[in-house]
Amino acid sequence: MGGRRWSWWPELLLGLGTAALGLISTRIVLPGIPREAWAGVFAVLTGLVLVGVRRWPWPVLLATSALLVVADAVTVTGADTAQFAAAVALGYVAYRSSWPATAAGYALLLTVTLVNVIDPGNAEVLRGGVGVLRLVMLAGIAAAPVAFGRYLSGVRQAARAAEERAREAEERRATETRMVRLTERTAIARDLHDIVAHHVAAIALRAGAARYAVQHTGRPDEAVLALDELRDTAGQVLDELRELLEVLRDPDAVAPAETSVDPAQVIRDAARRVREAGLAVQVRMPEVLHMPLVGGTTAARVVQEALTNSLKHAGPGAVVSVDVQVTAGALLIEVWDSGPARPGPRLPASGHGLRGMRERVGLLGGTLVAGGTEGGGWRVRVRLPIRENE
Repeated sequence: MGGRRWSWWPELLLGLGTAALGLISTRIVLPGIPREAWAGVFAVLTGLVLVGVRRWPWPVLLATSALLVVADAVTVTGADTAQFAAAVALGYVAYRSSWPATAAGYALLLTVTLVNVIDPGNAEVLRGGVGVLRLVMLAGIAAAPVAFGRYLSGVRQAARAAEERAREAEERRATETRMVRLTERTAIARDLHDIVAHHVAAIALRAGAARYAVQHTGRPDEAVLALDELRDTAGQVLDELRELLEVLRDPDAVAPAETSVDPAQVIRDAARRVREAGLAVQVRMPEVLHMPLVGGTTAARVVQEALTNSLKHAGPGAVVSVDVQVTAGALLIEVWDSGPARPGPRLPASGHGLRGMRERVGLLGGTLVAGGTEGGGWRVRVRLPIRENE
């Protein structure tokens, strides 16, 4: 069968070949057996019936069995072709049907075979020890197509089971791949939030500083400087967002490409932007910060988010302290701010920053403690374990 179309040529060749062999056998004259025209007719009929054996095995078995009985009654040698065709049909029945149906087909073939063997004038053929031996031989001959058909059926079922297992394994791999991609995309979305929140907060504060300079101080040079810084910050955030969106657009991307981002430099850049927004930021960090890539990236994002929170919570004029230390087996991070230096509107908090930091730190087995201070400020403390095998 090709696609949904049934291919008839194998059965057609089988039927025509059977008919041809049957006709040839009727032309062979044996001593004492006359040539019979009806034998050729039964051979052709049997071949034509055998064409539908693969699609209708049971009807073909019944038809060939009937032809066998009729040919045996009308001719002397005309039942041989029908006997072969019935055996072929039984093989297809065994291949396509269950054991009870196969047993019924076997009983039918054995019965018509015995009818063919036991002629009216040869009733003694199955009596005695020789008769029992002949009966066992006939039963074995009739069982041969059953064994062959059931064997092919078992091979087919084993192949289907193997295909099913392969399909299930492929589905499991696809599910695992989707989960990996989903996890990575969640991490990318978290990075996206960190970048947007940090840069937009800086942009908003610098825009406010430029407006204040124009409206109250009368010094346009300060406004121009603030606008230049705002332009640079906006360009940087656009570049970073473009890189992340390229990853999110790729349906086959499991992880973003490796980058050579220095976590210490990310912390310094974040502190610089917050300092430019009007906060007094002091960073204490080793000159060379040795840490695993995952832990270093997490530390940089935590500091970036904490500085963004200070921008939103404290605003210009506040004092912010960033302290990063590497101790035996752990990375300690503390970000503290003094709280609002002067009254005024503040940027609203989204509520996602602190939760995102906790998730990042928790994935690495670390701890995060955040809360207000007595002076109205805010403190974030993080401890990230450093594994030697990383």
